[in-house]
Amino acid sequence: MWTIEKLKKYFVSEGIPDHYFGFYEDKDDAFCIDQSGNEWIVFYSEKGTRKELGWGKSESQALDILRLFVIEEYKLM
Repeated sequence: MWTIEKLKKYFVSEGIPDHYFGFYEDKDDAFCIDQSGNEWIVFYSEKGTRKELGWGKSESQALDILRLFVIEEYKLM
Protein backbone atom coordinates (compact mmCIF):
# COMPACT_ATOMS: atom_id res chain seq x y z
CA MET A 1 0.00 0.00 0.00
CA TRP A 2 1.55 3.26 -1.16
CA THR A 3 1.62 6.53 0.70
CA ILE A 4 3.11 9.77 -0.59
CA GLU A 5 6.06 9.43 1.79
CA LYS A 6 6.76 5.81 0.73
CA LEU A 7 6.51 6.67 -2.95
CA LYS A 8 8.87 9.65 -2.57
CA LYS A 9 11.41 7.38 -0.85
CA TYR A 10 11.00 4.80 -3.60
CA PHE A 11 11.61 7.39 -6.33
CA VAL A 12 14.72 8.63 -4.51
CA SER A 13 16.02 5.05 -4.20
CA GLU A 14 15.51 4.62 -7.96
CA GLY A 15 17.34 7.91 -8.69
CA ILE A 16 14.25 9.61 -10.14
CA PRO A 17 14.41 13.42 -9.82
CA ASP A 18 11.45 15.13 -8.16
CA HIS A 19 10.62 17.17 -11.27
CA TYR A 20 9.11 14.00 -12.81
CA PHE A 21 6.18 13.89 -10.38
CA GLY A 22 3.82 16.00 -8.28
CA PHE A 23 1.39 15.29 -5.46
CA TYR A 24 -1.71 17.48 -5.22
CA GLU A 25 -0.15 20.14 -7.42
CA ASP A 26 -0.11 20.92 -11.11
CA LYS A 27 3.60 20.65 -11.86
CA ASP A 28 4.67 21.47 -15.44
CA ASP A 29 6.00 18.54 -17.49
CA ALA A 30 5.34 16.06 -14.69
CA PHE A 31 3.12 13.13 -13.78
CA CYS A 32 0.77 14.12 -10.97
CA ILE A 33 -2.17 13.03 -8.85
CA ASP A 34 -5.00 15.11 -7.47
CA GLN A 35 -8.25 14.32 -5.74
CA SER A 36 -11.54 14.84 -7.55
CA GLY A 37 -14.53 14.13 -5.33
CA ASN A 38 -14.16 10.62 -3.97
CA GLU A 39 -11.63 9.56 -6.61
CA TRP A 40 -8.04 10.40 -7.45
CA ILE A 41 -6.95 11.39 -10.93
CA VAL A 42 -3.53 10.60 -12.39
CA PHE A 43 -2.50 13.01 -15.14
CA TYR A 44 0.40 14.42 -17.08
CA SER A 45 0.67 18.20 -16.85
CA GLU A 46 2.15 20.16 -19.72
CA LYS A 47 2.02 23.95 -19.87
CA GLY A 48 -1.06 24.06 -17.64
CA THR A 49 -2.93 21.39 -19.61
CA ARG A 50 -3.82 18.11 -17.91
CA LYS A 51 -3.82 14.88 -19.90
CA GLU A 52 -5.77 12.33 -17.87
CA LEU A 53 -4.03 8.96 -17.62
CA GLY A 54 -6.11 7.10 -15.07
CA TRP A 55 -8.30 7.14 -11.99
CA GLY A 56 -7.96 5.49 -8.60
CA LYS A 57 -10.65 4.65 -6.08
CA SER A 58 -8.12 5.30 -3.30
CA GLU A 59 -5.03 7.45 -2.91
CA SER A 60 -2.88 4.32 -2.69
CA GLN A 61 -4.27 2.98 -5.97
CA ALA A 62 -3.65 6.31 -7.71
CA LEU A 63 -0.10 6.42 -6.33
CA ASP A 64 0.54 2.96 -7.77
CA ILE A 65 -0.68 4.14 -11.18
CA LEU A 66 1.48 7.26 -10.87
CA ARG A 67 4.49 5.09 -9.96
CA LEU A 68 4.05 3.01 -13.12
CA PHE A 69 3.92 6.06 -15.39
CA VAL A 70 6.91 7.76 -13.75
CA ILE A 71 9.06 4.63 -13.89
CA GLU A 72 8.17 3.95 -17.52
CA GLU A 73 8.96 7.54 -18.53
CA TYR A 74 12.19 7.62 -16.57
CA LYS A 75 13.41 4.39 -18.23
CA LEU A 76 12.92 6.03 -21.63
CA MET A 77 15.21 8.94 -20.78
